Amino acid sequence: MLWERRQETRLVAFLGGRSLITEGGSAVTEWSFQRKLITGVVVVCMLAIMTSTLSMYTSRVLIANMEKVATGQGQDLSDARALQLIGVTNIADVRACLLTGGREYAPAVRVGSSQVRELVERLQARAADPEDRSLLNDVLIAERLHLEAFTTALISSTAPKGSGDVPSPEPVVMAAARFDRALAALVAHSESARQRSLAPARAALDRAENVLMAIIIATVVLLVLLCLFLIGALGRSYRLQTTARSLAEVGQSEAKANLSQAEAAGHLKDEFLATVSHELRNPLAPILTWTQLLRSGTLDQAKSRRALEVIERNVTSQAHLIDDLVDVSRVVSGKFRLDVRPIDLVPVIKAAADSQTPASDAKHIRLQLVLDERAGLISGDSERLQQVMWNLISNAIKFTPKKGRVQVVLQRSESHVEISVSDSGAGIDAEFLPHVFEPFRQGTGGSMRRHGGLGLGLSIVRHIVETHGGEITAHSDGIGLGSKFTVKFPLLATAGGDGEPVRRHPMAGDTFADVHFARLDGIRVLIVEDEPTASEALQVLFSSCGAEAKVAGSVPEALAIFEVWRPDVVLSDVAMPGEDGYSLIRKIRLRSPERGGVVPAVALTAYAKIEDRVTILAAGFQMYLSKPADPNELVAVVGSLAKGRRLDDGVLN
Repeated sequence: MLWERRQETRLVAFLGGRSLITEGGSAVTEWSFQRKLITGVVVVCMLAIMTSTLSMYTSRVLIANMEKVATGQGQDLSDARALQLIGVTNIADVRACLLTGGREYAPAVRVGSSQVRELVERLQARAADPEDRSLLNDVLIAERLHLEAFTTALISSTAPKGSGDVPSPEPVVMAAARFDRALAALVAHSESARQRSLAPARAALDRAENVLMAIIIATVVLLVLLCLFLIGALGRSYRLQTTARSLAEVGQSEAKANLSQAEAAGHLKDEFLATVSHELRNPLAPILTWTQLLRSGTLDQAKSRRALEVIERNVTSQAHLIDDLVDVSRVVSGKFRLDVRPIDLVPVIKAAADSQTPASDAKHIRLQLVLDERAGLISGDSERLQQVMWNLISNAIKFTPKKGRVQVVLQRSESHVEISVSDSGAGIDAEFLPHVFEPFRQGTGGSMRRHGGLGLGLSIVRHIVETHGGEITAHSDGIGLGSKFTVKFPLLATAGGDGEPVRRHPMAGDTFADVHFARLDGIRVLIVEDEPTASEALQVLFSSCGAEAKVAGSVPEALAIFEVWRPDVVLSDVAMPGEDGYSLIRKIRLRSPERGGVVPAVALTAYAKIEDRVTILAAGFQMYLSKPADPNELVAVVGSLAKGRRLDDGVLN
């Protein structure tokens, strides 16, 4: 049901579905806030992971640059300073040796000189800069000159006294000064080179620090924004859940109301089925009783005539019920068809009233017709319009007590033709009046019903009237005050053609008339019917009219009879077990004309849909009759087809 689908949609939205449905059925959002919350949490986690990864990478870069700043080119500078220290120590040892004349400093001078040369060689092997190599060569030359000056001075100091050679410290001092300047130049150059090499590392260190700070600031800002978004989403989600809960409560109320309506509709259908069962069984009881009485042979001629009248009347009543059910089916399926042409309503109303004269006379009800002969023509189906009038007049007579009054008025009202059917009968309750045209509705239901019927007549009447472009209304002042039904049809702008109505319902006046069937002398009829009682009745009917009738209970049996006995007309049921009537007519039509391939065929069917009728005619049948078929009509159809066949044969001969 519709309300169940709406409730299910609301529930899906409440539990985090794709959309939230409002009362009107429109989507509030294409994506639930629960999923937005989950997405927000996932985004926060991803940002945290990305931020951590970037922070780790930036930190590593920062640490590497700091290490580079701290240690970059440090080895060359330390070696240069160590070389300077050794050289200064060597110069100091030389001065101490010369000043004190102590020869104990000489080995230290030589060791220091050896260390200077080794360190210079190591630095030369590592140096890539030509200026570094040049400075190292200067240091090496200055150290050698310094050592030679020291050696010369030391040799001079060991000469015998009075030899006249007094050592002069001036060369040693000059060599020491040169050695010291060379060492100072090397150290200064190493410090300058170190500063130049550390400049890119310091710049990279500053950039890494700036990037790290930017990442931290951006992360904090994004986290704050996401937190604000999540707080807003949580608030909105709470509001939407509250709305969804309210909608669910409203839907629950609607569900209860719809459930009550469904239960009422189910109860109404149960009552309708019970009514259908009652109305279909009711005519069967007198039919069965009178049939058994006729078979007993105890009835005189008057009683036998009365029995036949009762049986025919009850069969007609059942036919009316079935017609109403078929009409309702056509209305529901949208296959209700009209044969529209210009219609004069006067003969239509008179025909319907004439058919109800026996019923009104039996109750001593005065049936008065006030008809304006110049009311005008309308466009419609005379058969369906007669059905409308028959239903309204029969209802008025049914619900009017004895010695009451029923009046039918036809008049012109501006651009409409107005028909009113009023009575002095039981009236309509004010509570039931709005539902009087609804199907399956009756004023009193169940075992307390005082009148028969299925409760479909007025519903069918309203549909027929509205299909003709008209309208129908009901009015009653209350219980026991009678009722009035008013029908309005638009006038036909231009009229033409014959408006004589065609009767649809069997007339009550004909029900009790003497039945005289046409003669079918010399006509051969093949009856194909799987129901033995039905085939027997048809065989008796045609035999009583002078025809030669044979019965086949199946299609193979019919074809076997066809080979040895050529009928003038084939009368076949459509629905049969095994092979049906369609199969039979197809096989007959495949035969040559000499073998009976063009024999006229009539279909008997309980199917009354338009599609069934079209299928029957397209299969090869010349005529179709709906069950229960009127015997007079059946005899007339068979006689007409047989005569037409004989005329065709005469022309061919």
